[in-house]
Amino acid sequence: MPTDFHYLIGNSKELNNIYAQNSFEQPQLIITSPPYFDLLNYNDHKKQIGYGQESYDLYLNDVCQVLNHCYDLSKNDATLWVVVDTFKKKGVVNLLPFDIVNKLKEREANSWILKDIIIWDKGKNLPWNTNGNFKNEHEYILFFAKSDKFKFKIDTIREIADLKKWWIKYPERYNPNGKPPSNIWSFNTPIRGWGNGKQNHLCPFPFPLVERILSLCTEEGDWVLDPFAGSGSVLAMSSLMNRPSVGIDINRSYKQKFIKEVNDGALTYWSKRIKELSEIETLNKKFRETNKRLRKLKVASAICDHLSSINKNPFIYYVKDSSPVKNEIEINVLQNGHIPNIHIENAELNSLINQSKIKPSIKIKLDDQFILSIAKTKSYKYKSSKFYNYSSSCKMDKVTTNGDKYDYWYSDIPLKISNEKL
Repeated sequence: MPTDFHYLIGNSKELNNIYAQNSFEQPQLIITSPPYFDLLNYNDHKKQIGYGQESYDLYLNDVCQVLNHCYDLSKNDATLWVVVDTFKKKGVVNLLPFDIVNKLKEREANSWILKDIIIWDKGKNLPWNTNGNFKNEHEYILFFAKSDKFKFKIDTIREIADLKKWWIKYPERYNPNGKPPSNIWSFNTPIRGWGNGKQNHLCPFPFPLVERILSLCTEEGDWVLDPFAGSGSVLAMSSLMNRPSVGIDINRSYKQKFIKEVNDGALTYWSKRIKELSEIETLNKKFRETNKRLRKLKVASAICDHLSSINKNPFIYYVKDSSPVKNEIEINVLQNGHIPNIHIENAELNSLINQSKIKPSIKIKLDDQFILSIAKTKSYKYKSSKFYNYSSSCKMDKVTTNGDKYDYWYSDIPLKISNEKL
C-alpha cells in the first residue's frame, strides 16, 4: 500500500517552524531543486526565492539557509541531493551549483559534505537558446552527506544490462551484483507534462531519477523531504515506494494543478516498473549464480593447470562444488599410482584465488575408491582454456577407459556459455 505524503503550502525558509508545528519525523533523505535566480517567476508570489530578489547574493543566502535547515532537521546518516544548473545572466555564465557548494562550506561546523557531482543527461529540453548559448541538455546533481557514515545501498542500483563480454573470461573482476552506474545519469525529462501534452511545470523530475535515489539512500519507512516540492514527483514516488514524505512549496496553484496528475502518472509508471524490477531481479539472480560458478571454475582450471605443470606424471583432476551457497571448492587429485605434488605456492595463482574470493581445498584420492564413490554422478569435461564451457557430460566410471582422460579435468559443476557471447 502507498504511504501517505504531506504536501504543504508554505515558505521553505521557515522549514524549522513547519517541522516543529507538524511533528514530522527526521528525514533520511532530501531531494530537491531550488528555483533559479531571477529566471522564472512562480506566479508572482511575493515571498518566492529567486525572482525579484535584489541580488544574487541574497538569493544564494536564502537557498543555502533552506539547505542548512535540512541539515539540522535530518538524521545523522542522511543524504542531500540537489538538482541545479548553471545559468546565463546578461550573457555571463553563473556557476550556481558551485556557488551553492562554496556557500554551504562557509558554515564550518555542522555542514553538508559534498560526496560527488553527477551529470544528469536529460536527453531533451526546452529549446531555449540565444547567441553564444548552446541548447542545454544536462543538469548537475550535487550529492551531499551529513556525515561519513551515510546510508548508501549501491547494490540496489547495480546493473548487468550492458556488461562487456569480458565478464565471462574475467569473472573475478566483476561484482556478482553487477556494476554501479557511472556519475552520468541518462533520464529523459517529461517535457510534455505528464501525458496530457501540456508543459505544466518547467522543471519536473522524471520518476526513474527519483526512484534511483530513493532506492540508493533509503529503506521502506524512511522519511523523505523536498523543501521545493513543485510538481510533487518526489512525494509521489516516495509514497509508492513506502517512504513517508514531506513536500513544501510556496505556490498553492502547483499543488492544485499537479498533485492528482503527478500521482496518476507515478502510479502508471510504478505499475509497469514493478514488473520490470521482478524481471530484472530474475536476471540478476541468474547472473550472480553464473558469476559464482565462473569464479569457481576459473580458479579450479588455474589450479589444475598449475598442478599439471609441477608434476611429471599425469593425474586426473576432479572438482567438486563443496557448497553452491559458499565460495568453496574441493579439488581431488587421483593418485594414478604416484604421489602428486599439490603445493600451490604461486603468486599469480594465489592472486587469482584471492581476487575471486574462492576457498579451494586440494585432496589426494585413490583412483578406484574415488571413481566408485561418484560413478553415478553426472560429471562434466572441461578444457583448461574453456572453463566457461564444458565439452560434454560424462560418467566417471567411463573416464578411466578413455584414452584422452588427461586432456581434460572434470567437475560436478555444469556451465555452458556459448562462444557467441565471447
